[in-house]
Amino acid sequence: MAVDEAVRARPQGSLFVRTVRGVGWTLIATGVLILLYLVYLLFFTNLETNAVQEEFLSDWELEFGAIDDSLPGEDITGPDTSEPIAVDVGDKYAVIWFERAGELIVMDQPWGVVEGTSVQALRAGPGHYADTADPGEEGNLSIAGHRTTYGAPFWDLQDLQADDEVHVVDRDGVEWVYVVREQRIVGPGDVWVIGPDPLGEGGAWLTLTTCHPRLSAAQRLIVFAELQGGTA
Repeated sequence: MAVDEAVRARPQGSLFVRTVRGVGWTLIATGVLILLYLVYLLFFTNLETNAVQEEFLSDWELEFGAIDDSLPGEDITGPDTSEPIAVDVGDKYAVIWFERAGELIVMDQPWGVVEGTSVQALRAGPGHYADTADPGEEGNLSIAGHRTTYGAPFWDLQDLQADDEVHVVDRDGVEWVYVVREQRIVGPGDVWVIGPDPLGEGGAWLTLTTCHPRLSAAQRLIVFAELQGGTA
């Protein structure tokens, strides 16, 4: 009887082993696929966006003039009151960079800003929230950017300090300078930050938004900057 029971148990044990082995290989394959996807997100999307940005900045200079033009221009002390120009979603909207005491910070070079904040638009770089103010305009110019993946333009956004400068060049070639006033951490549903007057102080402002913390979308890091003036 004991021998018969051992014979009957053998196939069952073999089936169990095969099942465990199959589950194990499935988990390994799944892990490899997840790892490859993470490598794609964190590495290859950066390469894609960097290539897009290189073309963006090259085309910008052809269409709107050199970004680092050193010729002196006319100072503009107040908000822009000219009529806004419509820009198609995904098209070139502005150029942005950050300075402290005349030195670049946060980014190692200027970044092109596209119109719109759709998933597709933000793959090209930072994006301008539709229906928010234009550069230099009274109200709230609002720009979103990835903190990881697709070039991670706002990876070091938390390094900004009060009185740092945010430079934004518009399609007319005017370089607008905003001065950082404060940072805040808010929830993903706090859309008031891109409203016309988020701090209730009036005037012309710039709001930058990105995910927080890095590698998470649980919260949003917000930077508020006030318009100082511009140079045409």
